[in-house]
Amino acid sequence: MRSGLFLIGTFVFAAAAQACAVKSCTLIGCQDQFSATVRRADGTFPSGTHRIEILADTTDLTCTFTYPLGTVAGDVAAAPQCPSGLSVTVGQDQVCTQTTENGVVSYMCQPIPGQVLETILLAGRPGEVHARQYVDDMPILDVAAAPSYRDYAPNGTECGPICRQAAVSWTLN
Repeated sequence: MRSGLFLIGTFVFAAAAQACAVKSCTLIGCQDQFSATVRRADGTFPSGTHRIEILADTTDLTCTFTYPLGTVAGDVAAAPQCPSGLSVTVGQDQVCTQTTENGVVSYMCQPIPGQVLETILLAGRPGEVHARQYVDDMPILDVAAAPSYRDYAPNGTECGPICRQAAVSWTLN
């Protein structure tokens, strides 16, 4: 009889300890956004003056930059200067692997030689996106998307914030 009470007492203590466990939350922020990764099939990226024109629902946004990009301190590529709500980056493509050890998730990314990736980010959740891109006034992209958004909770759903994000991949001509 004594061992039966010990098992019940141990179970109640373990359940109470689990209920009192406190989950610590990180403070990673997020925002609603649409993202497009853009690349050529052969991985190269055309040199010249680029103009990206975005129609997101009823909002027109344009970003112009020259590639190869200039550099800032430490030979870091300067990011194109775009209007608020639109962000464009161009850089070496990478392959990333995710590992989990002792409950900690980490990512390791390695550059892919000769492969360039452009990323277009739009703040908010546009229902329709039409993108055109030109290099030296020659069209190299003309695509449209009706994005499907998914919940994104970088700190876990119980900690917040929860954002809605959509991602597509496009290929330059």
